[in-house]
Amino acid sequence: MYNFSESINIGSFTVGHEQPVFIIAEAGVAHFGSVDRAKQLVDMAVAANADAVKFQIFRTEDLISPVCPEWRERLKPKELEFSAFLEIKTYCEQKGILFLATAHDEKSFEYLVGLDVAAYKVGSGEVDNGPFLKTILSQNKPVLLSTGLHNKESIQNIVKLARQVNNPNLILLHCNTAYPTPIKQSNLRSICWMRDHFKTLVGYSDHTVGMTVPLAAVALGACVIEKHICLEKFTEGSQDCKVACKEVELIEFVKAIRDTEQSMGHYDKHVIKEAEASVLWARKSIVADKDLQPGHIVTAEDIKIRRPGTGIAPGLLDKVLGKRLIQEVSQDCLIQWEDLECQSHQEKSAS
Repeated sequence: MYNFSESINIGSFTVGHEQPVFIIAEAGVAHFGSVDRAKQLVDMAVAANADAVKFQIFRTEDLISPVCPEWRERLKPKELEFSAFLEIKTYCEQKGILFLATAHDEKSFEYLVGLDVAAYKVGSGEVDNGPFLKTILSQNKPVLLSTGLHNKESIQNIVKLARQVNNPNLILLHCNTAYPTPIKQSNLRSICWMRDHFKTLVGYSDHTVGMTVPLAAVALGACVIEKHICLEKFTEGSQDCKVACKEVELIEFVKAIRDTEQSMGHYDKHVIKEAEASVLWARKSIVADKDLQPGHIVTAEDIKIRRPGTGIAPGLLDKVLGKRLIQEVSQDCLIQWEDLECQSHQEKSAS
């Protein structure tokens, strides 16, 4: 049985379900054809302590057929020259953040290979594009693949391709290719299903408004979170900006992810050290319900259960009932082991 990697190195980061969440700030095409704006988006990602910033590379004429002139017209202003991405990647290196990109056509991917990026991101639009996917997977680098337009069968085909080319470094990203995605359509349980069914690492690429859904994805075990970023929230002709974070929002978003992953803890149950002192006031003890004299045999009518927890625990009541008192216990006072006759060391230590 072919096994996919349980942890994957992307640049200096180790990505896995037992590792810190790998946070990608998806700049996409929010630069609108400007290298300076692209660098501002990089600065945003750096200021927020994101792990990587990702762009999209395409040649409009290679991506869109002339039969769709409206889409060519829409995308052309968002295109950057290939050389611009070398400049942006160099800028990322200077700023100490990982550069990633999604190539949407073969020529763009060839250029991306030449940039020697740490991993390849594949958009949902490559669904059923077997030859292109095989080319990407064959580079034997980590591949993050969004599944927003994929069904079970198409994901299974990608998994088979990865096995055929012996690339164990596949990360599936649950995604919904709708801008914005209604919260009730997020279907985050797919994260758990894909992880269990395909035995790969699984993350989440978000297209909802706000941070509620991606934080829930972290709680469900997503090892990668991708969120769009933008300089202006409402930009004509942009669907990404509707679901994107501006700078202050991105800072809050990254911090919220880190807080969420820290809150997950470990797969067990124990009383945390910080709560141990609370036992003394929150737990209850066996208390005298009336004044009790020496020689009295303790009965159920003689006791009540009250805070604090510095006496004998209620769970040891059977060790107290029927015992003779050797000294007076006043009403509302805790009954202690030394008040009872013939208490064994074992009974005392059990308290």
